[in-house]
Amino acid sequence: MVSQPGDWLLRQVEQVKWRSCLGESLQLCINKALSDEAVSQLPEILTKCRNISEYFRDSTGAEEQLEQAQQEMGLPQKKLKFDFLERWNSLVEMAVCLT
Repeated sequence: MVSQPGDWLLRQVEQVKWRSCLGESLQLCINKALSDEAVSQLPEILTKCRNISEYFRDSTGAEEQLEQAQQEMGLPQKKLKFDFLERWNSLVEMAVCLT
């Protein structure tokens, strides 16, 4: 393919249909799987994780108390993560951060 003339390569590229990003496709599959009844408890757990993260994000006082508690307990100072539908691994990052 590399040794072919440029016009040939351009024709081949024009014939290729648009494909979405693999990461985006994977995220859509994961979202669909998570909404399945087979994992009925998981959506409730994820909702609780989101609520916890949103509470600390929206409350400056609570965020400061979290930092102070982490410091007093000798835990690493880390901020909570949030999940975004556009970011394919943000759900996992949020859940891991809360463990």
